[in-house]
Amino acid sequence: MAVATLALSAAPALAKGGGWVVRICRGFTEAAAIKISVGSPGHKDKLLVNWQSDNKKDDFPVHGSLSNAKQLHVLADSEPADGKVAMCVLYKGAPAKAMNFKDLLEVTVNHSDADNTCQCPKSGGQ
Repeated sequence: MAVATLALSAAPALAKGGGWVVRICRGFTEAAAIKISVGSPGHKDKLLVNWQSDNKKDDFPVHGSLSNAKQLHVLADSEPADGKVAMCVLYKGAPAKAMNFKDLLEVTVNHSDADNTCQCPKSGGQ
């Protein structure tokens, strides 16, 4: 089965006017790998990134028609299953949802949500 992958940009993820970004809080994450998929609620998700702990990048912008959608569905699956993960879903540079979990977490985030429990609200994953 083929999996569609969204293109990732090397440009700064939080450029003015940017939309959705999924950020891995590297300093608070113990998992060796995280598979992150995104989509519209009720529709099939698309792979955003298969993150590995040696990946230098922490911010993964969502592109295409989802980039400025009013809602974003995010599914994250960690390896190993007991590996602690800390991530944030940001909209236009502001934390909309903290995702702190082990193994698997699925959330739907509204563009107007605000979550001050994000462990890495600033770029750099710390």
